[in-house]
Amino acid sequence: MEVSTETEQEAAFNGLVKRYYEKLLKFCTYTLGGNTSAAEDCTQDIFLILYEHMPKLKDYDKIGGWLYKTAGNIAKQYAASMRKERSRFAAFFTDEGEETLNGIGAENKRKTEEEQILEEKSIACTAAEIEKRLKPKDEQMLELAFRQKRPLKEVAARLGISLSAAKSRASRLRQNISALARELLADKF
Repeated sequence: MEVSTETEQEAAFNGLVKRYYEKLLKFCTYTLGGNTSAAEDCTQDIFLILYEHMPKLKDYDKIGGWLYKTAGNIAKQYAASMRKERSRFAAFFTDEGEETLNGIGAENKRKTEEEQILEEKSIACTAAEIEKRLKPKDEQMLELAFRQKRPLKEVAARLGISLSAAKSRASRLRQNISALARELLADKF
């Protein structure tokens, strides 16, 4: 079925959304390990891409394969982004993360061993100072989502909050820790 006018394209788009939304949402939820919030965002992105490509597509009756291929690609991007975000944030509170975050360690040969030890102690103090400044609810989020690497859905259930609230809290926590780290490290170096 080829569509020519804008109103026909809109009607076709609405029909495709009605027909495939729930199926693609389930597909994305499964692909993203049960993260329904990310799956909803992923599904919306799929339909945004579909809407942008509507004028180029010719046969809407056979669009299911195209939608699932697009869904697979978008879900993979979301999953990779979530892994990267989780590992970047977790790096703040691991030994490797402290090294990476501050660019010190064995690769910095020009500093004396004593200077390196002082810097390492300073960075450890910075991480401890950041933890002291966290609110109890942020400490729980840090422990569950970033140290234990629990899925946000599970974190939300354990904290008794909605998934979207857990996502917001994790995002704010990441921003607060970044700002605190920059502030505390700027004072020391």
